[in-house]
Amino acid sequence: METKEKIEKLLVENGYKCNADGRKFIADRVGALTPRQLDPEKWLPILKYVEENFGFTNDDCLFYATKGGKSAVTGHDLYALPEVYNPVLVVFSGMMTAHLCAFEAIRFYAKKYYKLLPILAIGKGGNKGLYEEVFNRPQGLMVEAEYQAYLNLLDQLAPRNYVHANEQVCADTDTAGNFDELYKFAKAAEKPVTFVLCSGNFSYDKRLLAEFMLKAEEPQYSDVKMDFAIAHCPIITKLHVVDGRLSEIMLGYIAASIGPMMKDTITFDGKTSSEHPERYLMPGMDKVDWAMLQELIAEYSNMGWPNYSELLYGTDHKKAVLDIILADLRARGSFSSTSYDEELLKDLNDYIKFLGGRYWGQDEQEFLAYLCNTPDEHYF
Repeated sequence: METKEKIEKLLVENGYKCNADGRKFIADRVGALTPRQLDPEKWLPILKYVEENFGFTNDDCLFYATKGGKSAVTGHDLYALPEVYNPVLVVFSGMMTAHLCAFEAIRFYAKKYYKLLPILAIGKGGNKGLYEEVFNRPQGLMVEAEYQAYLNLLDQLAPRNYVHANEQVCADTDTAGNFDELYKFAKAAEKPVTFVLCSGNFSYDKRLLAEFMLKAEEPQYSDVKMDFAIAHCPIITKLHVVDGRLSEIMLGYIAASIGPMMKDTITFDGKTSSEHPERYLMPGMDKVDWAMLQELIAEYSNMGWPNYSELLYGTDHKKAVLDIILADLRARGSFSSTSYDEELLKDLNDYIKFLGGRYWGQDEQEFLAYLCNTPDEHYF
């Protein structure tokens, strides 16, 4: 109670700011809080409900009009990706499960088509300052930027020339966002591209599509043809890293993925009440049991914004901000810069054992043969 009162006073002092600087202001003066004990029997059914309603898989398909003509987005099981024109597997989202999901997709694509799936790792910074101490280090696995963390991890599994083939797209530090990085890549490729999005996050699919599809219709992107496919990543709770097990961090990612789905939307036929629509209103959102998700969105949103709770549940702004700050401080208590690297290495070692050993060479044809000889069993 004393801590809560102290936080409330600090919020008043700082004008109830809830951005990265506002969260850091509180964290520097209060410190991290002890993470909550999470009951799998309570949370796993909720995670399954989220996957069923916010995932995009089993050959789901949406078409939408762009300046370059009609484009399609499709959803596919991680282990059953189709052959599409000029595919690029995009590893991103900041979730430290994406690299393992991507490698599973690469393995089974190789087994089915005897081809290497090109990869592109993107993502510049951490989430809302939460990971500042992790990325701002001179060395380590999870350092500098999200894309660099993925490249560091994939270097442990695949030939460096293959892993880094498309790294130049991330060399700058001024990219406005993930979509702009994809546009930049497609423009440089000078040919139509199908981006196969692999986020490692089972709850992120429809949010990605809702925002990317709307973005693709803006005139400045009309000179390239980009299609999108989702490589749907399943629920993952067996890893050591906090992103891959039931934790404050995992629930924070989920809350941030689903919380915005009813905010600043526009329908596919152009109806909106927002002055600045940010995403499409995706099919089925009107049938979601948002009451079932209230605790998740309101009390575990350590990477989201208070207006999700305000919009969905009528929460008072000051209480919504306080809930976000408390979730942020508990999330900070669930990891450290060193623990992230330690847990990531444990997960890598477990995965390499499952594969029967890692590939040590640099020849892509040998690597392709290695992938085809890895176990037929799914890791996730």
